[in-house]
Amino acid sequence: MFLIINRLTDRYLHFRWGLHVIVQVKNSMFEGEYAEILNILKDERNFDFYAYNPGMLERRIQNRIIRSGANSPKNYIELLKTDPAEPTHLIENFMINVSRFFRDPLCFEFLAKLLPPASFSAKLKRGDRSFRIWSAGCSHGEEPYSVAILLKEWMQHEKLALNVELFATDYDAIALAKARLGVFPADSIVDMKHGLVERYFRQNANGFFEVAPEIKAMVQFSEYDLLDHNSYVPSDSIFGEFDLVLCRNVLIYFNKEYQEFIFAKLHRALAIQGMLVLGESEIPVAQFGKKFRCECEHCKIYEKEQ
Repeated sequence: MFLIINRLTDRYLHFRWGLHVIVQVKNSMFEGEYAEILNILKDERNFDFYAYNPGMLERRIQNRIIRSGANSPKNYIELLKTDPAEPTHLIENFMINVSRFFRDPLCFEFLAKLLPPASFSAKLKRGDRSFRIWSAGCSHGEEPYSVAILLKEWMQHEKLALNVELFATDYDAIALAKARLGVFPADSIVDMKHGLVERYFRQNANGFFEVAPEIKAMVQFSEYDLLDHNSYVPSDSIFGEFDLVLCRNVLIYFNKEYQEFIFAKLHRALAIQGMLVLGESEIPVAQFGKKFRCECEHCKIYEKEQ
């Protein structure tokens, strides 16, 4: 079964595997072969995708069935059971997260102008030189490394030393391993200014770009499930009171019920006047709308007011 909700509804989805297959969905749940596919991942790999957006899961299961050559859900289930590598391929297909350094440059430019007066000045007046950041759903690390570079540039410009605590988390251990390595293809830096690339990257013999040690040292990566009911922040961070939380293009993968759960966690993790950055198509869920003030409609940057 997929996700149990209060009201009973039926809907039908049509896919094409060379012929039409009709799948009945009740209560927004997968049934039959689709439930079996998800259960294999849950039972054998301990990955629970039942909270993910049903439409996204449907499309990516369909994509993997076609790419694997299985041609039908029934054949694909057999492939999952007999090929040890296939569950990994499907998990990676679910967790695809296209990213690059300074993705959405306007957002980072606005942050660079907004954060110093909004956050640092108030903290410095009371003798607090700490600045706490959480990049939730960091994937391969492009986002937290971009934030680290932004802060490094600002501190050097202002000749100011801050105690930056930058925590970056993801559910995908494989993605985190790549993030810690800090080596990226050239297309990951297409949105960056040439001067930043020269200062904070080293190009290796294979044409890949490695993040400078000083930037790597600013980011603490750890595995964390945003659906964890036992904590509201990553264990490495110990407590919340974050001055900045980035959770971009993460909520879109979840259904409404779990979006509300995650947003409650993000709200609790932020300090008063802390900044929240969402993805371009995301907004605060309804019950939290009045607790945030929109700082930039185009960039989806919000300040926590209560």
